[in-house]
Amino acid sequence: MTSNKTILVIGGTGHFGGRICRRLLGEPNTNLVVTSRNVSSAQNFANELGRIAPDYKITAESLDQSSDSFERDLEKIAPDIVVHTAGPYQGQSYRVAEACIATKCHYIDLADGRDFVEGFSQLDNQAKTADVLVVSGASTLPGLSSAVTDHYRDEFQMISSINISIAPAHQTPRGPGTISAVLSYCGKPFDVLENGIQATRYGWQDLRWQHYPELGKRLSGACDVPDLSILPVYLPDIQTVTFHAALEARWEQIALWSMGWLSRFGLIANWSPLVPLFNYISEKLIRLGSDKGGMHIHLSGIGKDGAPKDVKWFLTARNNHGPEIPCTPAIILARKLAQEEIGVRGALPCLGLISLEDFDHEVESFEISWQADS
Repeated sequence: MTSNKTILVIGGTGHFGGRICRRLLGEPNTNLVVTSRNVSSAQNFANELGRIAPDYKITAESLDQSSDSFERDLEKIAPDIVVHTAGPYQGQSYRVAEACIATKCHYIDLADGRDFVEGFSQLDNQAKTADVLVVSGASTLPGLSSAVTDHYRDEFQMISSINISIAPAHQTPRGPGTISAVLSYCGKPFDVLENGIQATRYGWQDLRWQHYPELGKRLSGACDVPDLSILPVYLPDIQTVTFHAALEARWEQIALWSMGWLSRFGLIANWSPLVPLFNYISEKLIRLGSDKGGMHIHLSGIGKDGAPKDVKWFLTARNNHGPEIPCTPAIILARKLAQEEIGVRGALPCLGLISLEDFDHEVESFEISWQADS
């Protein structure tokens, strides 16, 4: 029998952190530590969770990753597993992961920052020396996208292209961190692999139409995400990797496309000061759309019989359950680490650590389903 493990969630009262805390509630052989920069917020949420699971040990702590005392505070709590949900990760250092390595506890984040996830393996030797697993990108990308790719990989001799798109529900709360991440690369150039060569795309431009079951046709724009760097290394024969996001409100998509041009023309270099305004507008207009979102992954290549092969995988999330998706890979890993089911050590992106079957099992209580055409 494993001894009790302490799981600490950084940003535990936030948009994703709160969901993760609720879903880890009552996990066998674990204790939960909810953290926030405001200890009152953490305590109020811990009290709420305690009313749901009165026999489960939940504590609240003040923890601020920007504080000079962060490393000492983390060491004092002495968790076994840390789930880092306090984005945006664009521009963050690896301070939290390094503190976890120093404390000799496992680390999982939901990072969607391309540079952050791509460079994460620089911590590999430190993590192996400390005998811990530290994982970045345990979220939709590349956690779920690589799990889908792995699920169908054996049906191909070679996968030559992967085209990924996400279509969030308009009613999904976004939060300042999500909006900040969205705006961080608006109009900014980034490299993508297309037909074997590096091409330049710009954030929220390169508009394309994408059709989703139940959602219909949506306009999508290019986004800078970890998969654009990670998957070409994971799949050496790949020739094309693209990613687009399709907002439900077409006027929002066009607005971001227009904002991208303002950045490209040099009129507005940084949209981050407007995050509070966009967050306010988002909250006021949240009811103008539906509660359904989706995801699409299109794999193309050569099948086992030598003929061209395509797999089109579609996920649909209903009843505003879409935000549970990016939380799920981190939850799966936290559960596995708590039950000592993962022996891997080191620092790596979330590739090959969870399966599509793991994902299915974890979301079976939500209105989330997928289908594949091949």
